[in-house]
Amino acid sequence: MNLDERSADVLQLLQQSPSLKMDELQERTGLSRRQLQYSIGKVNDWLLHHGYQPIGYERQAGYFLTDRIREEDLPEKLTRRSYTFSEVDREKMFGLMILLGEEPLSVFHFQSIALVSRNTVLKDLQRLKRNMQERKLQVQYSKKDGYSFKGSSRAKRQLVEEWVPDILHSASRELMIRCLWPNREEQIAAIQQQLEQTERQLGMTFADERLQELTYLMLCTDQLIGKGDVLEENRSWGELTASNEYKLVERMTSSHAFRSKWNRTECLYATLHLLGMNRTRDISPLQEDDEIRRLMTEVTDEFERWACVSLHDRESFYRQLYIHFRPAYYRMLYGIHVVNTMAARIRKVYPDLYQLTRKALQPLETVLGHPVPESEAAYFTVHFGGWLRRQGTLLDDRKRAVVVCANGIGMSNILIYTLRELFPDILFLDALSVRDAAECILEYDMVFSTVHLRTDKTLFVVPPILELQDKQKLRQQVMNELYGYTVEKMDTSSLMKIIAQYAVISNEEELEKALQQHIYAHAHKTNKHSLEGAEKPVLEELITEQNIVFQTRASDWKEAIRLASRPLLEMGTIEPRYIEAMIRSIEENGPYVVITPGVAIPHARPDQGVRSLSMSFMRLDEAVEFGPGKPVRLVIILAAADRSSHLKALVQLTQLLGEPANIEDILNSTDKSVVLNYIQQYSKEEQQQ
Repeated sequence: MNLDERSADVLQLLQQSPSLKMDELQERTGLSRRQLQYSIGKVNDWLLHHGYQPIGYERQAGYFLTDRIREEDLPEKLTRRSYTFSEVDREKMFGLMILLGEEPLSVFHFQSIALVSRNTVLKDLQRLKRNMQERKLQVQYSKKDGYSFKGSSRAKRQLVEEWVPDILHSASRELMIRCLWPNREEQIAAIQQQLEQTERQLGMTFADERLQELTYLMLCTDQLIGKGDVLEENRSWGELTASNEYKLVERMTSSHAFRSKWNRTECLYATLHLLGMNRTRDISPLQEDDEIRRLMTEVTDEFERWACVSLHDRESFYRQLYIHFRPAYYRMLYGIHVVNTMAARIRKVYPDLYQLTRKALQPLETVLGHPVPESEAAYFTVHFGGWLRRQGTLLDDRKRAVVVCANGIGMSNILIYTLRELFPDILFLDALSVRDAAECILEYDMVFSTVHLRTDKTLFVVPPILELQDKQKLRQQVMNELYGYTVEKMDTSSLMKIIAQYAVISNEEELEKALQQHIYAHAHKTNKHSLEGAEKPVLEELITEQNIVFQTRASDWKEAIRLASRPLLEMGTIEPRYIEAMIRSIEENGPYVVITPGVAIPHARPDQGVRSLSMSFMRLDEAVEFGPGKPVRLVIILAAADRSSHLKALVQLTQLLGEPANIEDILNSTDKSVVLNYIQQYSKEEQQQ
């Protein structure tokens, strides 16, 4: 009996920890409670099959292994791997190994971790050396000491500050953590427990991602101190010794969770990061933080003045803004850089709001003595924009809409904000995930979605970020759907000629731009909207690493379909009844889904349980018979939301599978990167044709 990858991960966590509570398992695995309960059931089946007691549970302790698993009984997933890291991943891995390693490192060590050739490792190291030059760091090698970094301790810490979040957000996160920090699981758990205790003592809740990042940042700091690589004293940090955060850091770093002795400077370094942590809750009294209160008031006054608006319920706004303002203030005051991947897009899509926010931040810049970084200004833009949005819409008889976004809450907020600006005559009720949309009880007339969705309402498929041409096209579609008629696009150049006959134009370029904006703002109806006109996703947008499954075997073709469908079920893009509908269809019509030797594409009707367009890809080590003389090793589930949105991806898939050499290569591969490479290749080729 074999364990699937996810269940093997759960078993490994329990093997490495005395006990874990459900919330700890959720945090460590990124799985939902329902997914974990399913995996625990699978692990129990595996344990009983191999003669072990099932997983134990106690309310206070959580889940634990009753018996210790013998090494020879561990699943292959837990003892070896066949994944190949990307160049980018390898550079960060090698860099952190050099920074944190406790023993001299040679090329052999990097080969054994990355499973690549000696020449590949040497090329990676040369690239790392070049990239470090602009940071004034040198990568050196000696037979005695192996590879090492030479340069300032602060520059090395900045590398850790950048690389750790990248690794934690990487698709190969779990594997990279196991390679970089083997046998550190207990220490990692202990550090996180200390940080969670600090949360409670400070009366705040850190954002989940930031809490995990700080856990590993403090682990790395502990390792660097242990190597003797300590920070130089920074006198500007000294005033922080009076803060509650510093006192808690001193106490925390003296606990058993840390193996090295932290000096005052290192504790201050950790305090800076603690103060600059993004949070979702902060009950510390705003009234007692006079400096922050004064700055918030001045910045808000400036925003109202520049934007010619009045923010309602200022006290509530201050309480919400304070949660972001305080950590942002400390980050900017002490030069802690944060990466905001949406900053450029926010500035491009909301140039006016961004510019007004930058003007409003001048009182803060005066105190800091330097400009507010673009990444931080973008965060403030979202806060002011969100509050303006909150105070503007009343329930009335307008058409009602919901927004469905698969890109997370941040993108959902940006999208609904844009749509409300674009369509003030539509009442936008909420931004939902695909799963929430399927269970939504709100009454609405239309759906704006970033994915092709199965719905009986009017559907508009939109990109997460709308640029000017996207807005124009969408406005045409929506207004024609609402009112059923079109206004031809007005020629501004002709208007300019008419105006020039009767007036002197001092700035032709600005006048034409103003006319275009005015006409666009007041244009109500244009082209006929149809779903067929919406952009159809390509193959690589539907089959991602998350949706690819490598499975040893399936007991029969029915189980193969169930196993291949599991990623879509977990994402919420299909309902369980869709799986049964695919099985019934083959039972009634025969193995028609076997489209080429060794390959099956099971599917059913959209109305039989599809929530949104999606696909999954499963490769079996052992073929399963879908019918007499129909052995199959590749099972590709297609969940179409309508009659056409999947066609572009299906054409690309057909082209990929039309080459027997491609299929053979995939069947012989040992990791998912081969499948992903083919999918990306055929997605791009089709786009270029």
